[in-house]
Parts: sequence; structure tokens; C-alpha cells
Amino acid sequence: MKSGTAVLFKGEEYQVIWVYSNDTCEIKRKDVLGKVELAVISELNVVSDCKIR
Repeated sequence: MKSGTAVLFKGEEYQVIWVYSNDTCEIKRKDVLGKVELAVISELNVVSDCKIR
């Protein structure tokens, strides 16, 4: 998983902002500005994987 990946968490659509080496990541809900949450990668369902060029 990498930054920019769209995921589902608790029934809401989020975007991965940052991935840590301890299997956690920062995610931001698509419709909320500025609010970032921490989540365990195993709790996320990938919707689409974005490639950064």
C-alpha cells in the first residue's frame, strides 16, 4: 500500500496519506478537510491504488 491509495475504513472512503513501518498508516476521509486518523493496515479495504508519477 502507498500514499494516494483509496481505502474503506468503518464504511467510509478514505485516502492513505502516509504509511509507517509498523503496519499503521495515516488516512484522511475524502469529504473532510484536514482531519487525519491513524489506522492499522489490516483494517483497511483497498478501493483503488493510485500510482504517483
